[in-house]
Amino acid sequence: MGNISYLPEVGTKEYLELISAYQTAPVAKLKKWAKKYGYASYPNFCNSVFRRLGLSRKKPEDTVPDIAVITEVEHIPYPNFEIKPFKEPKSSRDEEDLGLVITDWHTAKVTESYNIDIQRARVSKLVDNLMTVINLHRPIRKVHIFALGDLAQGENPFQGSKIGETEMCAEEQIDDVAIPLLASLCTSLLQGVGEVDFYGVRGNHGKYAREVPDRTNWDIFIYKNLARALQNQPNINIYPPKWFYQLVNIRGFRFFTVHGDQVMATAGIPLFAMRRKMAEWYAYVGGFNYAYAGHFHTEAYDHVNSHADYTIAPPLVTGDSWALEKVGRASEPKQLCFGIHDKYGRTFKYDLHTDGAFLPKRFDEPEGIVAL
Repeated sequence: MGNISYLPEVGTKEYLELISAYQTAPVAKLKKWAKKYGYASYPNFCNSVFRRLGLSRKKPEDTVPDIAVITEVEHIPYPNFEIKPFKEPKSSRDEEDLGLVITDWHTAKVTESYNIDIQRARVSKLVDNLMTVINLHRPIRKVHIFALGDLAQGENPFQGSKIGETEMCAEEQIDDVAIPLLASLCTSLLQGVGEVDFYGVRGNHGKYAREVPDRTNWDIFIYKNLARALQNQPNINIYPPKWFYQLVNIRGFRFFTVHGDQVMATAGIPLFAMRRKMAEWYAYVGGFNYAYAGHFHTEAYDHVNSHADYTIAPPLVTGDSWALEKVGRASEPKQLCFGIHDKYGRTFKYDLHTDGAFLPKRFDEPEGIVAL
């Protein structure tokens, strides 16, 4: 038995509604019409509409959905962010100590960017920067100065102390320049702190010759003469080295200092050999928290293990061809300082620039633009 069709008559309101919606109607609507007009299935209904009314369904790609019937996507916003109140600064800061690393001054060394006048100007700038740091981080109880050696250029011609490359002899380097600058540094800092402790290690440029004892070293002469120069300053303590290193406990944290000439750079890169040597020294002295070395005229940082790190400190001297020949690079004339806290150990750190001619290069382009 065939389907009984009750399609609306042409021209009626029901007919007009059918032909206007049929071509794009959803399947659910077709099934509803098929049942309404007596068809066994909606495909049969569609065939009948085509035969009797000449209407065919549009392909999906030809269908332009009615905006009115599109299901609106519900926008789910991010959850409300928890904004923590900005903590007001405490009325007073925790008291800390200040550590200062000075190294490789090479007093009287002459290069295209270094001489005694430039050295004096850089040390003066260093003192200014230290006073700024002390004022920013008050209260500072004490300053600990770690001198890593090579404060004098020396006289050894095999270490670059040739005629025309050195302005004066070793005695003048020590008494006329190095001691006055170091004494001025220590006494000036007493204006902002209660005490200054000075710890020194010997460098390789201080050694007079290979065949002499290790303690026949210009750096040791500097430290002992500095102690004599400041003997009437009860709040300044000078500690010359007994060994090639110094191990100092400050607020419960150990600082290991050494010049670094004991380390032979591997392929011109001191970090590889320094890491191994620092691990050996760490075991030898029974552990430390922080280590500092100089000698390589470049700045670098690495970890000894999970509990200790070391820093190769930059020099005050510039233009020395040794660093470029042996290491392949040389640092700006900077010295390092840092805070020392009872609980947190080393806290804030600063690279103290001493010469405006060596400040980082600026790029003249709009801020926020990344050049690809």
